[in-house]
Amino acid sequence: MPRALNWLILRVLLLTLLVVAICGGVAVTISYRSALHEADELLDAQMAQTAQTLLALTARRAAEESTEGETIASDTGAPRHKYQPKLMFQLWHRDANGASLMLRSPNAPAEMLPGGRQAGFVTDDWEGRRWRFYSQAEPAQSVLAIVGQDFAIREELAVETARHGLVPFVAGLPVLALLLFLAIRAACAPVRRLADDLAARDPDNLQPVEIGNVAREIEPVTDALNRLFVRLESTLENERRFTADAAHELRTPLAALIAQLQVAQMADSDTKRCSVLSKCERGARRMSHLVEQMLTLARLDAGPAAPAREPLDLQVEAVAVCADLGPAAVAGRLALSLDAVGSLPLLGQAELLRVMLRNLIDNAIRYTPAGGRIDVSLTREGDWVVGVVQDDGPGVPEAQLALLGQRFRRFGSPEVEGVGLGLSIARRIVALHGGQIDFSNVAASHGLRVTLRLPAPIAAAS
Repeated sequence: MPRALNWLILRVLLLTLLVVAICGGVAVTISYRSALHEADELLDAQMAQTAQTLLALTARRAAEESTEGETIASDTGAPRHKYQPKLMFQLWHRDANGASLMLRSPNAPAEMLPGGRQAGFVTDDWEGRRWRFYSQAEPAQSVLAIVGQDFAIREELAVETARHGLVPFVAGLPVLALLLFLAIRAACAPVRRLADDLAARDPDNLQPVEIGNVAREIEPVTDALNRLFVRLESTLENERRFTADAAHELRTPLAALIAQLQVAQMADSDTKRCSVLSKCERGARRMSHLVEQMLTLARLDAGPAAPAREPLDLQVEAVAVCADLGPAAVAGRLALSLDAVGSLPLLGQAELLRVMLRNLIDNAIRYTPAGGRIDVSLTREGDWVVGVVQDDGPGVPEAQLALLGQRFRRFGSPEVEGVGLGLSIARRIVALHGGQIDFSNVAASHGLRVTLRLPAPIAAAS
């Protein structure tokens, strides 16, 4: 069993026993206090009954004989109870001349006990110990009965009562600990099997975890692990595809650039050399654009599934992007228009949304012939902000519309500069913002329309 799991079982076991011990201690304390209270009531009633019995018996003897100062024999030959020295009584006769002792127990003093100063129950110290006294007078016979009881009797009874409950509890703790250990160990068996399975796995093995009949309690763990493996597999696949695509896409332009440079070195005239170097410059720019797009896509793939969002206005972002791309449209003799009246609040990442708009509009600029139009519109429809980028380009064959947005997929003239990643980046950014993107032709084989839908904040939509 893994050491961490052993420590977990030990901690759970100790914590459980600690809680049980605390609860047991509280229960014993409550039991002790309850027993002490019950002993007080029971023994107080017994003392009162004893005093009444003594008064009744004394009333009968008073008429027959004098009992002044009489002491009950302390040694009658009968076995003495262990509590007998802790019990005492006195009977006093009171008249106009004062009080005289009539009868007392062997351990009672000749002077009046502290309980005789007032009727009822009194708790007082006598000879260094705490005693409970009860006194009751018989008015007709002028007799006062005082019964005393050592308070230790009550405490001993309460302690004995609590001990009888504590001993089985303490004796049962080891049994409870063993049962808890076995139960926790059995409950952790699926976790141990899962840990062993993961420890024995090859690092490249991202297949779903299967450990037979999984306990229902750890099904969420295995399900979460399997979902994590799926995401890891997707991430690794993206990395492998990115590496392969980068090698493939960069190999050809690099080879062409090297060849062009070799041609420039061998050129026999400045005119020819300038022409070749111009082609080299265009190739270098294309590679720079390719690297930039691939890095953007790699950053999107490696980023969180739900990026941090902040309030923004898509209309403001669209105006900024159109202003940046305006010179490129003018250079291509294109009419670029933006129809976005009013604020269009969103929750998203402004930088990513600008990249998305830039790629969509840049793609339209590249494929629209001179004299064409590119129309960008942004509106709100219910709970969505809807954007449309429409051009006068050649469009895409209907059978290939579903392939738009795939990486390194290019359609149209090969003379158009591009790397086939712009629409893929736009699709990924829209997906990260919980939106949708669709591609369609404006007319049969003419003009491409890109429609995107992004969720608007509830407050803004209402």
